[in-house]
Amino acid sequence: MAWFSERRVPSTRCRRHLERLGVVHAMGTLARVCAALLLTTMAGAQAPTAQVTDRLWVGPMPFAGPRDLRPDFFDTITNPAAWPTVLSHTDVFKSYLMVLPADPVPGKTAPELPDTQMAELASFFRDRSIRVAFEVGGLRMGPDKPQRGQWGKQVAEGEFRHLKRWLDAGGSIDYLTTDHAVMANLGHRVAEGTDCRLTLAEVLEELGDYFAEMTRRIPGVRVGCIESLGFFHVAGPDGSDYPRTVPTLPVWRFEEYFDLLLATLRRRGLTLDHFHIDFGYEGVAYDGRRLGRDGLDFGRVLGVERFVQSRGVRAGVIVNAFHDQTVEQPDPAVASREAQERTLAFLSGYAAAGGRAEHLVLQTWQPFPDRTGPEDEPGTVLHLDKRLLTSEAMRVLLPDLAPRR
Repeated sequence: MAWFSERRVPSTRCRRHLERLGVVHAMGTLARVCAALLLTTMAGAQAPTAQVTDRLWVGPMPFAGPRDLRPDFFDTITNPAAWPTVLSHTDVFKSYLMVLPADPVPGKTAPELPDTQMAELASFFRDRSIRVAFEVGGLRMGPDKPQRGQWGKQVAEGEFRHLKRWLDAGGSIDYLTTDHAVMANLGHRVAEGTDCRLTLAEVLEELGDYFAEMTRRIPGVRVGCIESLGFFHVAGPDGSDYPRTVPTLPVWRFEEYFDLLLATLRRRGLTLDHFHIDFGYEGVAYDGRRLGRDGLDFGRVLGVERFVQSRGVRAGVIVNAFHDQTVEQPDPAVASREAQERTLAFLSGYAAAGGRAEHLVLQTWQPFPDRTGPEDEPGTVLHLDKRLLTSEAMRVLLPDLAPRR
């Protein structure tokens, strides 16, 4: 969940995740390559990554609790008849690191995904040539400042223990995306009144070590980041300033953070494949209210999207929404319908505003819709995804969208 409100400390999403070259010819080629690299460096950009067909990412919420899987998740996802439209368009299936642990949740005797089910899931995606992405923590810390130069490696080692279960089951890991690895340790702790005792540069050095360790352990994996935009000051596409959503926070400019992140990775010979924008319906509604506009404002989202792309990194927008959270005990059918309509409004507004992300990420972590599928049953996550795929906004954003299989 994007951090947009002065009153939400920390975000629901972050709390949950605290508990992702003949010689002459070569000489000429080398000169041209060096010149191109120099121009790229001068512009502050990294060399663009190779393009693959990965525009549409699908990530239905798997959890009913902090780590308990929804009862219908496995049976629905492994049943192609339950989501034929969405499945046929899915380039990347995204899930969370915490579906993988072998350790049972409290009160249970077996892991949420036993080895047999994990192997079946891995085979399901492999047989259909669907790439797999996992959202990971990247950096998480306890009350004490970790040992500098060791923290990133230690977190990578701990998280790889879970990812290895998937690899051992025959699964691929094509993408790793960290979830608020920076601001979970800076922004949230400051907002909570605690001192993380780390500078932005220090956190990014540890994140660089984390990515270096993960790319060593998982050859070929593409790495990316998510950070809630509400922690940053952002320059909109028209040059207007979108300030942090909590005035008591320090001023962190997104552009400075991102250039420092890329420089940190370059020193390790790494590139950032993607940055996924976490600022859903509630975020753009907040900016709309703040600016006194009637409706949703996508200036912050588009400002980040275009800056990221100017640095040679692919941008993605996460498409989701909560239900009306002012209702304490909502009717599940009503709440699921509210979440669906708000998510559709977000995608429609993003398309109308001129969004052009390389990745559209249909990912939910919200409690509603509270059932996985099937896609033809109203009130399910996959029904929402089907509605998004068949919407006019999707035709604008992905005019050449067609079934892959």
